[in-house]
Amino acid sequence: MPTRRALAALLALPALAGSAWAQPMEPARAALRAAVSRHVLPRHAAFTAAAAAFASATAALRTAPEAARADAARAVWAALALAFQGIRHLRFGPMEAFDHGFRITLFPDPRNATTRELAELLREGDPESITPQAFARGRVAAQGLPAAERLLFGEAAPRLLAPDEAFRRRLLAAIGANLLAIAQAMQQEWAPQGGAFGTELEGTPGGVFRSPQDGLLVLFKSLHGGLEFLGERQVARALGATARQAFPRRTEAWRSGASLALVQAGLAAQAELWRTGFAPLVAAQDAPLAAQVAQGYAAAEAAAAAIAPSLEKAVVQPAGRAAVEALLLASGQARRLLTERVAPAIGLPVGFNSMDGD
Repeated sequence: MPTRRALAALLALPALAGSAWAQPMEPARAALRAAVSRHVLPRHAAFTAAAAAFASATAALRTAPEAARADAARAVWAALALAFQGIRHLRFGPMEAFDHGFRITLFPDPRNATTRELAELLREGDPESITPQAFARGRVAAQGLPAAERLLFGEAAPRLLAPDEAFRRRLLAAIGANLLAIAQAMQQEWAPQGGAFGTELEGTPGGVFRSPQDGLLVLFKSLHGGLEFLGERQVARALGATARQAFPRRTEAWRSGASLALVQAGLAAQAELWRTGFAPLVAAQDAPLAAQVAQGYAAAEAAAAAIAPSLEKAVVQPAGRAAVEALLLASGQARRLLTERVAPAIGLPVGFNSMDGD
């Protein structure tokens, strides 16, 4: 396994060396601490709690394959997928270590590796292939939320209750246990009494993060990158040039119909990161700009709320497509505000790539 320091070295911070920072150290440290305590830690705790509920529900279904328990597992899967949106934009550190983010959800998945690997596991029916050790070594596409969605919501979902499908239920329970283990590991790394990654962000001489400003930059990448991922990968990929050329099955969770809810949850979480970590910092430099960014997030959330009845159905309907395009416009405008106005206002170096680590 890679060491903690080797994993940290993978963090892409190309713009740090020799940067001329305009943002003083103490305000940057205060912004980091506020973001970690009020956003990062509570959101990780919520994800771990949802993962524990999902692990429990899938274990119960494995023990007693009943329709009510399958329905309960579906409901808890939806809650877990929503909770993941609360931390998905934090694409560094604990999320990046040991491919945690990819193991939780491999999306986009243009080669449909999830379906392929899931089929292989089901065909082989080997209990040794779904142990925690096996999941840690590979089968990335088959051990997270998309694989569980296929088992719970896909065409073959009724087979979960079949008497001769014990391995299918065992696989689902293994995925539940795997997601809980990943959630606990990430939460432990962020926790002050654990890995204290939030403290590392504040900087140590000779460390990957040499100052609070370095940590602030990687957190800002998450803020900007969250909007970029949402717009380009969660939404635009499905839109296509016309309604006839739309790709509704490119949405993230079309089997469960949860794609729009995931987008809305992601926007809400990213807006929370803005409010907790960056809004006070920007307001101290340029109060009208801080208000403008808040309005930008609100506009994006309102645009997402106007999409109906689902993202999958909206992209193939003229009125729905207009609403989806409005969301892309609003999220793009918010993203440009961050790069063109906010970054210079708080002294962040230009030229960074917010999607580093993908």
